Amino acid sequence: MDPLRARHPHDAWKTVVNDGIKAFNAQIGRRPRKLPMWIMLSGAPKQSDGKSCGYCVMKYMKDICKDSSLDFRNKYRARRKDTYTQMELDEVREELASHVLEWLFD
Repeated sequence: MDPLRARHPHDAWKTVVNDGIKAFNAQIGRRPRKLPMWIMLSGAPKQSDGKSCGYCVMKYMKDICKDSSLDFRNKYRARRKDTYTQMELDEVREELASHVLEWLFD
């Protein structure tokens, strides 16, 4: 989830996500559950520049969601030097733009 490998102090982002999960469960009336177990996948594809992190994260999330076998845990566990290509990031940009335009004009 962090294509630049920037470490946030005390993993504050985990607290934010965990709090969001708790709030969602409370909102829908679901009893509290165990918090998720966080696993660092250091082999996730990295961004190749300093300005495409949002698209890189969206592409990574899309890859995870499409992986019905949940094999991404093994695929991205070991440190790798993969990056998303410009074509892959442009595909995410176009898909996002399409959804936004559809939302605006519906």
